Amino acid sequence: MLAWKLSPEELVSSMNRLTWISAACCLFLLQLTSSMCSAQEWVKAMFAETSHDFGTVPRGSDAVFEFKFTNKYEEDIHVASVRSSCGCTTPRIKKADLKTYEEGTIICEFNTKSFVGSKAAVVTVVFNKPYYGEMQLQVKGNIRSDIDTEPGIIQFGDVDRGASKETQVKISARKSGWEIKDVRSANQNLTVAPLEKFTMPGGRVGYLMNVRLKDSAPVGEINDNIVLVTNEPQYNLVTIPVHGNITPPLVLPNRIDLGTLKSGAGSKSFFIAKSKTPFEIKEVQCEDKRITFKIPEGKKDKHIINFEFASDEQVGAFRQNIKVVTDLDEDGTAATVVVGNVAEKETK
Repeated sequence: MLAWKLSPEELVSSMNRLTWISAACCLFLLQLTSSMCSAQEWVKAMFAETSHDFGTVPRGSDAVFEFKFTNKYEEDIHVASVRSSCGCTTPRIKKADLKTYEEGTIICEFNTKSFVGSKAAVVTVVFNKPYYGEMQLQVKGNIRSDIDTEPGIIQFGDVDRGASKETQVKISARKSGWEIKDVRSANQNLTVAPLEKFTMPGGRVGYLMNVRLKDSAPVGEINDNIVLVTNEPQYNLVTIPVHGNITPPLVLPNRIDLGTLKSGAGSKSFFIAKSKTPFEIKEVQCEDKRITFKIPEGKKDKHIINFEFASDEQVGAFRQNIKVVTDLDEDGTAATVVVGNVAEKETK
């Protein structure tokens, strides 16, 4: 085995070089770690929620949760892919490309038909535009194989504002002696009638549960739960998801996207306001003086509202609220947003 013999001066010089190289490597790793953390922060800032617990759910139930995020930046973003660390959760992208202020959704479905027991998954969302970044979303729950619900979700669908709706779900357990002691919900607009108990073959117990959505439910999506309290000493809470959508009398688009405009140039666009009954538009309001509207006349169940954006020297992304006031008796006012980006003039 060969070995180098160094003089004291050469040994000191070599140690100095190693010290410098080690310091440089440490500095590089520190900068890389800081850069990676910064890269993740811009992604994390877009998400309102990063974890969800489905609780204890019956096998076969439609357990679905939507992680919503908003593009808060001037650049367009793109979701390249999603993956799950466990087959118990299937993720999918609702909208991969988002412009400034657009909202996206990562839908996570708990596979209650194929898995049982306590399950957890990490869903990784990969962005590759405008920069590379990853977001880890946490999902967990407990799937009961001995409890069935038919259907697997309390689904109200679309319901007009001010209307009520009722639906029924059948609940049964694959063991004797099982009972439901109480039914709870944090949503004050949901009521449950007294359960109808019946006996199944083998002495097993089943229940018919009638759930009513009150006419006082506010406009918007319903993503809630009904919780069953059972006589079991462990895992005595069973969750059944509740979904629906309360539609307003006056419907506007969720957003109006003008895209990228050149500084000093104008843009013309329109949006549609509609209702089930004929109505008249009284006023269209917007604080941004660059936006002017042409209000249609007469009573119709659908109006096309034309407007013009007169760009000035102000550059950058913008998001402005638009309020439409009508003569409808109830909820005759609705709002939407107009978004866009004013780019600087090109210099020759």
